[in-house]
Amino acid sequence: MIALARAFPRRLFVNGASIFAGEASARLATILMAAVIARRFGSGALGEYGYALAITSILLVIPDLGLHLFAVRELSVDKRQLRDLFWNIHRLKFILTGAVIVFALFFGQLIVVDDRRALFYVLMARVVLQTFSQASMTIFKAFERMEYVALQQAFNSIVVVAWAGAALILHARLPFVVIALAVGQLTETLIGWRIIWSRFSPGAVPAWNNKILYTMLGICVPIGITAILEAVNLRIDILVLGSFVSGRVLGEFQAAALFVVACFLIASLTLTVLFPKLSRVLRGQSVQGSAYILSLLKNSLLLTTLGSLVVWIAAPNIIFILFGSDLTSAATTLRILVPVLPLVFLNTILFYVFLAARRRFVCMGTLAVGVGIGLVLCFYLSARYGAAGCAVADVAREFIISGIYLYFLIQGNHARVVGMALLKVFLGATFLLLVAVLLTSTMRHGDQWLAAWIICVLTGTLFSLGLPRRGEWRLLTDDRL
Repeated sequence: MIALARAFPRRLFVNGASIFAGEASARLATILMAAVIARRFGSGALGEYGYALAITSILLVIPDLGLHLFAVRELSVDKRQLRDLFWNIHRLKFILTGAVIVFALFFGQLIVVDDRRALFYVLMARVVLQTFSQASMTIFKAFERMEYVALQQAFNSIVVVAWAGAALILHARLPFVVIALAVGQLTETLIGWRIIWSRFSPGAVPAWNNKILYTMLGICVPIGITAILEAVNLRIDILVLGSFVSGRVLGEFQAAALFVVACFLIASLTLTVLFPKLSRVLRGQSVQGSAYILSLLKNSLLLTTLGSLVVWIAAPNIIFILFGSDLTSAATTLRILVPVLPLVFLNTILFYVFLAARRRFVCMGTLAVGVGIGLVLCFYLSARYGAAGCAVADVAREFIISGIYLYFLIQGNHARVVGMALLKVFLGATFLLLVAVLLTSTMRHGDQWLAAWIICVLTGTLFSLGLPRRGEWRLLTDDRL
């Protein structure tokens, strides 16, 4: 029992369990809602839902503007900044949210077509509530009291399930079913504010200080732009593909792309737990910081590549179980997207690593290049090959982003060895794949070639970095860091 306690410290275990049990359940309500829509309303309705969700997911990042990550990073180092950070964040957030609401009203009337407009406004209401709920969660995460996040989002999930279930029983229309997400978000927001006032006491509102607000904006704007780019990068395929294909095809692609979103969600939640610790170990150049990054990248890549192979093998069964027989053709798209899963996980980790190391311009520049290249590839390949071409564009985009991140990791002083090893693994696996395609002179069964690429990455990682070690896992869970 003592050895187990050392391997899994209580606070880290509570934080990890809270984040995944609470926040994951609330965010996965979006994915579960997609499954309900697909089964009840069909693939066309799923396409409309996915398009509106893609737009609002990007708009959500604008009022956040990097304020949440900035607050977690600063409060994890000095808790005495709570009062000033809490109130000034909300001042900036009110201004930014107002601008987003005005933009959304005009955008909804001028750009969004009638079939999608109701869903867009419902999901925008959810976004407005969600941004203020996340401000409360920022405090909980910075103080590493993430059981409060779990409490908030457990109630959110309960309300969403109850509302959606009642709506389905009453045979309600699609927008009324989706309102469940907004009602659940309202519940989550109110509970978060209640906990803040009763447990953390942010104190009286400080006087308005332009200098402090401008300083915060100067620090947060690069982080916010980076977060916007990350949101665009994650949703660019849906937005572009929607211009070239029918709602049914878009719904099939949305069903497959939800696995990429889920992978990003798992990576984000994991790094949410580890980010305060990561910010501390990367404050200076140290052997401990390099060892921490090595353990994080190596073990994450091994787990995600194994999981990706499982998804590739079971893709038809997984799609049928989640979305029904109407979307079984989405399994082919999912198999093309499978290499994106480990790449998205790796890129999310590196995003947080550079952010913790205060190299935010690396994140912003890398994602800007990725979004630009991805946009060109998505338009070209989607126009020529539809959903399959869009999926290939996703693979290429995430591969390029990984390469750029690893280049900067090698150029820095944190983890050159692991950066060089992983860059060689990715380039080597890609080279072998291209040679095999050239020798066989065929791209038939392209999804099988992508599965071979994943196997090469898994084998190369094991060969260059070795098997997982107990000491590496103990380092990740060490409460003394």
